[in-house]
This record gives sequence, structure tokens and C-alpha cells, in this order.
Amino acid sequence: MGEDLIEMVGCEAIGSQKTHIRSEIKRILANVAMERRPTPDAANDILRLIKGVSGIEDFHQAVKSREMALAASVYESVRERIGKDFRSLANLAVLGNGFDFFRSPEDAMNDVVEQAGRDLDYFHDDLDRLQDFLANDPGTILYLTDNAGEIFFDLPLFQHIQKKARRTVLVVKGGPSLNDLSVAEIESLSFKGMFHDIMNTGTDGCGIDWRGVSPEFVALVEKADLIVSKGMANFETVYFRDLKIPAFFLFMTKCQVVADYFGAPLNSAIGLWKD
Repeated sequence: MGEDLIEMVGCEAIGSQKTHIRSEIKRILANVAMERRPTPDAANDILRLIKGVSGIEDFHQAVKSREMALAASVYESVRERIGKDFRSLANLAVLGNGFDFFRSPEDAMNDVVEQAGRDLDYFHDDLDRLQDFLANDPGTILYLTDNAGEIFFDLPLFQHIQKKARRTVLVVKGGPSLNDLSVAEIESLSFKGMFHDIMNTGTDGCGIDWRGVSPEFVALVEKADLIVSKGMANFETVYFRDLKIPAFFLFMTKCQVVADYFGAPLNSAIGLWKD
């Protein structure tokens, strides 16, 4: 993980600090393992370390721009193949989760083009639980976004939820974090009128980094009736937290540790309800 980030920033930006950064990365990984914190915490600490040394706040910006342009184009090409029923919308959203920091946007989009409109075989399938919840006049639902390019494939499912709930809030990152959707990307897109209610977490970091989220975000979570959580990092940082409200997790098992937790093959579709 750390070496990938170092190579992305480049030796020139880091200068003579590369050895120091490697040493700090080892310390961070050891601390996270000892304290049994989720893997995204380690990624976030490493990201902040490299940002501080390099002076580059968003070193994934170019990749995000390419990813989003490609996703917008692919979404337009496949949207007519997508059914209007709830399960088809969820399938499209989980296919969009193929975007990943460690994978090229082009490879992810090839999968979407190939599978769009087909039924997905979920390893864990609680989609009916979410559908039943939406049928009972829900109050406030928070939709936690993941990677930037996914937003185009999330949009139909989000709009479906928006029609069912009294309030639906799109949650983005408060600052740059790998290729995750942040305030900057939302503001740069022509999504006016599509998202009536947007909240950021108040911090950067993949997943939800509860160590730095804003009081406003915490208050919103405490008042919500349901969290819909997209992506693996959100699963890792939300599922094991005692939030007092139900949550629905929609993602692909893109790393071996998470796949093993479910006893699932890599790249399995998961639709998981937690009371």
C-alpha cells in the first residue's frame, strides 16, 4: 500500500524523505495492527504523511478526472440496457464499485460494459431487506459514496431512494482521499437538481475516518434512520461501529481480507443488511 502511494507521488516531490517515509509507514502499519483498527485507518495515516512531506494535497486528481470522464461516457452507453426495477438499479451501482485505486479505470469500465443489464449473482443478498425498508415511508437516509467514477452508476439507485425517503443525503469526503468522491468533484459536475441534500464528512480519508469527522456529520448520523453504504472501505469503517441505526452495505470484495471475512471469492457482489 505505502509503496504504491510513494510511486504515485514520485521521488521528485518527496525528495530525500523517501527513507523517512518508509520508516513511518512501517510504524503506522504496526500501530494499526496492534490497536486492531480497520485497514482504511492505516491508509489514511499514510496518505496524510505523504501529503505533508510532498506538499501535494490531491495527487490522485488526474486519475479521478480520467475516471469520471470515462464513467460518464460508459454510463451513457449502457443506461438503456438497465432495467427500471430496484434490483437492476442496485446491480448497476455495485458494478460501479469496480473502480479502485489499484486498478485502471479502463479495466473497471470493461467489466461494466460487459455485465450491464445482466442479473448479478450476489454472494450475500439482502436486497429485499432494503427494498422492504424503502416501502415503509422512511425518514432520513444517508447515502455514503465511494470512488469518484461510481457516482454515475449510483445515480439511478440514489434517485430511486430519494423518491421513497422523506430526506436523502448524499455523503462525500471532506477532502481528497485516493480516488474517492469529494466536495471538489461534486462541485465540478453538472449535477444541479439531482442531489438536493449533500453533506461532507468534514475530513479526508478513505472510508469514514471517525477520528476526524465533523460534529455536523456525527449529528446527521445520530438523527438518520438508515445508512446506505457504498464500497469496501465504508464497509470496513462503518459495519463494526455501534451506530444504533440499521445500515445496508453494497460493494465488491476487492481484497482478500474482506473476501475471507465472508468466505467469498474475490470480486464477489455483497448486499448486506445490518440491524
